[in-house]
Amino acid sequence: MEKKYTNYDEIDFAEEPSFIRWVQGKDQKATAFWNKWIGKHPEKSAAIKAAKVLVQAINIKEEEPSEARIKNLWDKIDAETKNDAKETAVVRSIGRRRWMSIAAAACIGLVAFFALYNPTTTVSIGNGEHLAYTLPDNSKVELNADSKLTFKAGDFDGDRIVNLEGEAFFEVEKGQSFKVITPNGMIEVLGTSFNVNARNGGLAVDCRTGKVLVTAKGSEQTLTKGLGTKLNANKSALETAYETDIDRQIGWRNGEFYLEMIPFTQAIEELERQFAIKIECDSSLKNKVGSYSFRTDDLKQAMQNVSFPLNADFEINGENVTIKAK
Repeated sequence: MEKKYTNYDEIDFAEEPSFIRWVQGKDQKATAFWNKWIGKHPEKSAAIKAAKVLVQAINIKEEEPSEARIKNLWDKIDAETKNDAKETAVVRSIGRRRWMSIAAAACIGLVAFFALYNPTTTVSIGNGEHLAYTLPDNSKVELNADSKLTFKAGDFDGDRIVNLEGEAFFEVEKGQSFKVITPNGMIEVLGTSFNVNARNGGLAVDCRTGKVLVTAKGSEQTLTKGLGTKLNANKSALETAYETDIDRQIGWRNGEFYLEMIPFTQAIEELERQFAIKIECDSSLKNKVGSYSFRTDDLKQAMQNVSFPLNADFEINGENVTIKAK
């Protein structure tokens, strides 16, 4: 049943009885269903928002009137306007869907108008940078290098939603639902702290306090303190929640990195991000899987730490680094 809604536009949603009940706050079951469904389908957020405006603007009733009531209404209209049949025919020709389309166009235009007064806020940093930022609800975010956060500041009173590309640590103020949307999944909380890494088509989430619901690729995992999850090797579903060393996972906040059992190419990417350098590496080393650790306060020491397990040499020349197998 849930799948049919993926093809809905704003008018379809606005005509859906359970959707209307959700907007009007009259049905807890509908509220639970739509909150969950919308969380799984962030790509429909624009249509959902327009449909909510439409429902609120035209005050659609929960149920369609019966055919008998419709016929009786038109009979009365015909009787009262029998001297102007042409006008009646014109009125009848405007079907409900057509009327809804006109109303939807007006409401969508209204949404676009207000969007001009509620522009997207973008917070982004490049390689070699970290940034602490406070959101409109006083939730705190720390962005790792080469990361971007976007949100609508004007929506935070009603919808606490941010979009993340890269890696960030969140400390969320208690309140209504707070959502982090990434290219490959969504994280939803009420008030907690957690780390999100959304890079290279992957997703990894580690919970420090509270409770976190992670949704990705049609799968869900609920995390509590000390648990983590990530997309599996082929990035088709979330792994079952596992115990995680959260202090190591968020060590980047203090310039400490612990990269466990990854191809060396990923370690290279992290080094490039943190030191704003360019690394050239022998192809024979790139796919070797291992664990690597380094600090960001000393490039030479960091290169020694990651080269030693590979039995490799390195050379630093300004912002360019070369790694060669011995």
